[in-house]
Amino acid sequence: MGRPPNFLGIHRWSDWLDNGRCGRRCRVCTGTTRDVGMGRYRLGKGKTTLNNSFPSSDELRELLDVATDLSLQAAEVHLRRQTGHINFKSTPTDLVSQVDHNAEQVIVAGISKARPEDAIVGEEEALVSGSSGFRWVIDPLDGTVNYLYGFPSYSVSIAVEFDDVPIIGVVYDTAHDELYAAMIGHEATNNDQRIEVTSCSDLSTALLGTGFAYDAATRKRQALVLAALLPQVRDIRRAGSCAVDLCSVAGGRLDAFYETGVQWWDVAAGIAIVRAAGGVAAYEPLAKRIVASGPVIWEQLRSAVNEAEIAAGSQYPCSSASI
Repeated sequence: MGRPPNFLGIHRWSDWLDNGRCGRRCRVCTGTTRDVGMGRYRLGKGKTTLNNSFPSSDELRELLDVATDLSLQAAEVHLRRQTGHINFKSTPTDLVSQVDHNAEQVIVAGISKARPEDAIVGEEEALVSGSSGFRWVIDPLDGTVNYLYGFPSYSVSIAVEFDDVPIIGVVYDTAHDELYAAMIGHEATNNDQRIEVTSCSDLSTALLGTGFAYDAATRKRQALVLAALLPQVRDIRRAGSCAVDLCSVAGGRLDAFYETGVQWWDVAAGIAIVRAAGGVAAYEPLAKRIVASGPVIWEQLRSAVNEAEIAAGSQYPCSSASI
């Protein structure tokens, strides 16, 4: 039956039985996971219903094609470098340029034309209601500060959700001309070449990526978390685009990635790509935390991040309430 859907970032392909059921009895399968391949939706503990409305392979392919085309169009806006007036959002260090707005307008216009019944949410201003059950989650320029400084790590990030789960993910790394793409139930690719996560088996040998918030108080706590994690891993990298970092996990350039304080549009596409590459990725909405890695070290990473967050006084240590 092919690869199973890796919805909540817990399953490994080897855990999936031929009948489409998880062989691990993991906490997710006894709670809120959804099995798309068999048409089952587990809505609550012990409650399962059939749902035949999940999109067909043809519709998934159409969604992926639209997302891919729009990511390339948005990247063209990046390359014009017409930054215009630069403003700030949450803090004076959190910048937004005219490129952010122009790229988002291109994406929203394209979605509205190709998929007029779909909902849209974007980082800048986009908020469109829909009736189809699909929602597009877009970050038109992930890594704005990098872009403005000419630091080569910024991207277009486009995801499509169905029932709050990312089923399509496209990230275009503009600076390196790399197009990452994933469709649920299929392999992840970079420029049409299959990618997969590393086989790292111990956190102590992991190359770990992370990122930092713009709020000074949050950064102070993040520094404490980083200091606690650094002795436990091979090394740390911080590149400045969450979407690109997640794709680096999917493509084996990083073994793992975590960050607290990120928004859903920062991670939705990357989560779909990591999962399609055989990895594990989970987002905790309350803490706005993403934890992603290959399947073997994910629990080690999550536990280490949790302990570090608690020691740093985090209000939201890692929980099982994740997407």
